[in-house]
Amino acid sequence: MTWNNTTITDFEGKLHLLIHEYKQKVELNNELTRRIEEKENALKELQMRCVALENSYNNLKQAKIISLSDNGIEGAKEKITRLVREIDRCIESLKK
Repeated sequence: MTWNNTTITDFEGKLHLLIHEYKQKVELNNELTRRIEEKENALKELQMRCVALENSYNNLKQAKIISLSDNGIEGAKEKITRLVREIDRCIESLKK
């Protein structure tokens, strides 16, 4: 097969177009990767905030239960003692 100037010129044109499209796809990929990382970071922050809010909510529920207790001070002491024991069990589990 012989190569003439038109064939070589056509090939060069297509090659330049292919290189240009490749560079565009690389830029698009980099942009999308950056956006994914931003979304993942935002998601992590929201998850941490959710955990903190759940902890605050649980603390408020426990405080409400203690304050509304019909058993008075003795009932509150018992509940606090149970909570302390539960915390101790959790700490022991974490140590294992």
